[in-house]
Amino acid sequence: MSSIINIVRRATRAIGGEEGQATVEYTLVGMCAAGMASLLLSWINKTSLVGKFFGTVAKNIIGLVG
Repeated sequence: MSSIINIVRRATRAIGGEEGQATVEYTLVGMCAAGMASLLLSWINKTSLVGKFFGTVAKNIIGLVG
């Protein structure tokens, strides 16, 4: 059993030990961005800014065309 553990330890040292570090960092950054986007969307929905924005855009387009 201890020989298997020694083989795994040698293999881990040979790989470098930090092989997946960038993947973990990108995952954490992605999770933070998703959380911030979720907070922003919930705030926008509470203030109904999206409806007002698209209403204003539609009125301006109709004003230009008609």
